[in-house]
Amino acid sequence: MNAFWAARSPRERAILAAGGAVLAVLLLFVFAWLPLERSRARLAAEVPRLAASVATMEGQAAEVVRVRSLPATPSSAATPSAAIATALGTRLPGVQASAVDEKRVRLTGSDVAYGALLETIASAQGAYGMRVDSARIDALPAAGRVRVELLLARS
Repeated sequence: MNAFWAARSPRERAILAAGGAVLAVLLLFVFAWLPLERSRARLAAEVPRLAASVATMEGQAAEVVRVRSLPATPSSAATPSAAIATALGTRLPGVQASAVDEKRVRLTGSDVAYGALLETIASAQGAYGMRVDSARIDALPAAGRVRVELLLARS
């Protein structure tokens, strides 16, 4: 290698040195800088998505803490009929709700919104396990209004 270099004229040596320097810079660019730049661009594009994911997880963690701090709800079998009657009576304005016995609740109303009545029956079924035992529902002249006598029983 020394003999090859010594055999070259100073002008050739300068050209070969410049070519070697250019080649070294190109190799450094291709094998070091370009991969690093591609990784930086990929990570920069990924940061907003990851930040949104972190924000979602923080919100979910706060919700978990909130739910864990709530008092335990009693089972529907342990809820007295009087408490169920009170809860159902407050959901329907104009309805009288009373506990018949430990398993039954009576709802009576002379002018009740039919949609609200159906929602109350559905919530009583889901929350307390109450089913319609007997019902008398009469339509009133006003649209969507009914007269109701319901007996809900716990199964």
